[in-house]
Amino acid sequence: MMNTVTEHIERGVRAHLAGNIADAESAYKDALSLDSENATAHNNIGFIYGQQARWKKALKHLKTALQINPAMDMAHSNLGQVLMNTGKPQEGLKQLQKAVDLNPRNIQAWDNLGRVRLHIGDLQGAEYAWMRGLKLAPDNPHLLTRMGTAVAAQHRFAEAIRIYEQALHVKPDHTDAWAQLGVVHFLCEDFGRARDAFGQSLMIDPRDVTAHRHLALIDLARGKRKEAIIAFQHVITLAPDDDASRLDLAVTLLSQHRGNEALDHLDHLAQAQPGNDRVLFYRGLALRQVGEIDQGNLQLASVAKIAGEYAKQAEKILSAN
Repeated sequence: MMNTVTEHIERGVRAHLAGNIADAESAYKDALSLDSENATAHNNIGFIYGQQARWKKALKHLKTALQINPAMDMAHSNLGQVLMNTGKPQEGLKQLQKAVDLNPRNIQAWDNLGRVRLHIGDLQGAEYAWMRGLKLAPDNPHLLTRMGTAVAAQHRFAEAIRIYEQALHVKPDHTDAWAQLGVVHFLCEDFGRARDAFGQSLMIDPRDVTAHRHLALIDLARGKRKEAIIAFQHVITLAPDDDASRLDLAVTLLSQHRGNEALDHLDHLAQAQPGNDRVLFYRGLALRQVGEIDQGNLQLASVAKIAGEYAKQAEKILSAN
């Protein structure tokens, strides 16, 4: 007996919810083979392609869904997310705003809107979007945690702590809430509570890079440079592309007169970020520390030509020679 379009879509939804993406994609393709003008199938398969970062296909199907049904709020929401991820946040913002205008009770659209507003630096707009989502789902720990991030970014730390604690009351094993709570305590220089929060996060997810990085920063703030070096090295092992931690590691190695090790990391960073004056400044210092004085001075001279805070420091070192 031949399945109907609706049955294929329902099969796709069940597979998707079960984490079986390949079967979900196949089911939506089956639906479209029977009805190429089915907006729901186009939206759902477009959402899958967005999850897989197959942006061209995602855009094609989501735009097709909206051509068929311009009032489909989830398609506007999903398209907004894809546009943000392809470097078009303002276009994504318009789509997400359209989604919540069409359906003000779409919690996912409010969440997506909050993320895009946070991404473009509109902290109050992000907070408002998550507040609207929380009016529909007051105890949603994910929305609470994200709103806490927007509140913390506005330096309302006490309020952010209360929001994170509310999220953890609802979901005690929410890794991100523990990690963000730790970050706020860290920013308040309450290192004891920060360490406790990060410890809770790592009990749930031992590979939480945010927690490991901030534990390294706590060691650094307390003057425990050797411990900080070990902690930063662990962060780099977990997240080789974490350039901020790699640079902090290199600077800390330099402070311990371990110039050759620092230089290895700074060479890596200089290739990845050739115009970063901070990287080039510390690379110049590392070269000098390992005895390559002329090369180090040349590097510092290049930094002195870049407008920024490190130019004056480079000039000061060179003038002292």
